[in-house]
Amino acid sequence: MRVAVQDQSTSELDARVTRLVELHFHPRHGSRYWLQRAAELGIDALDEIQCSADLLKLGPMDETALAERPIEDFIPAALQHQRPHFLITETAGTLGRAKLAVHRRDEFLDAFVAPFVAAAERVNFPRGLNWLFIGPSGPHIIGKAATACASALGSADPFTIDLDPRWAKKLVPGSFAWKRYLEHIEHQALTLLATQKIGVLFSTPIVLESLIERMSAAQRERIHGLHLGGVSVSAAQRQRFEIQLPNAVILSGYGNSLFGVQPEVDFTPAHGFVYQAHGTRLIVRMIPLDGGQMVERLTQDVAYGDRGQVVMTRLDEAQLIVNLVERDSAVRTAPQPLLADAGFFNDAVRDPQPIVSQQLKPSVGFY
Repeated sequence: MRVAVQDQSTSELDARVTRLVELHFHPRHGSRYWLQRAAELGIDALDEIQCSADLLKLGPMDETALAERPIEDFIPAALQHQRPHFLITETAGTLGRAKLAVHRRDEFLDAFVAPFVAAAERVNFPRGLNWLFIGPSGPHIIGKAATACASALGSADPFTIDLDPRWAKKLVPGSFAWKRYLEHIEHQALTLLATQKIGVLFSTPIVLESLIERMSAAQRERIHGLHLGGVSVSAAQRQRFEIQLPNAVILSGYGNSLFGVQPEVDFTPAHGFVYQAHGTRLIVRMIPLDGGQMVERLTQDVAYGDRGQVVMTRLDEAQLIVNLVERDSAVRTAPQPLLADAGFFNDAVRDPQPIVSQQLKPSVGFY
């Protein structure tokens, strides 16, 4: 059964790769960035890239291009007329300049909403309740995702408190300014919790840890859903949330504005969180953390159960991103056959952590 599912998913993935290569590398209707990249590498992508394994011929993605080149360079010429249907977003730029991404509206739903809904249905995440989202609006895409996810579960537009993560990251953790900003956010949240029937909370673990401490027992009991995102969450944090919010179904997500979200599909206190991509639009790999030049490492996958550096490939019409080496490491985890019917059939990641954590400081988060 597992082999049959993997064979089917591989076939679907290879078909998607072929279709996307034909679009982005078409000599007249393709995307400017990828046509130039193929010329630099001296390859005929239409002829030489026939399956997902062939994407290695494109080498590692130049992340600088995602920060510095016009967004139009990544959109195929054949799709430029669809610009009214595109969403433009940026990453948080934690370790450098923010990277830009474009999502066509249907692909945005596939990237951020469909994975959440598939995972939410598995764990009976509550439907029809009022959401309180504490997080950023533009240029981050997460605010749009919160609205779309709530709607997909039969809820109204979330109550929202705008949070500027770029400003928060400039503040020294624990400083007066940092505490004052967090207090400003919490005051707004507590006002809504006191006056509205909030049943679902969505924010970062750092914001929620402090906020929940200030909520009344009655307010905590009214929370039936907790969605965590923006920054990593620890097993200890999740266990505290389970105690503090006894009626809440907890669901976290791992992702960013470039690729979308990989929802939580499993959690155990001993082994932490397992996140998995939904469908065939993402290829998620773990390569050796060291042992040679990046081009060499990119050709290798770590064994199941071993920790490696995360490499992401996004297969969308609006924007193709191939072999972007992330700043996270994770444990490569085999897919669970029982999740295949829900659309989760590729390798999963367990316990993702920033490789450069010593350069990162705590903040109120969001990508």
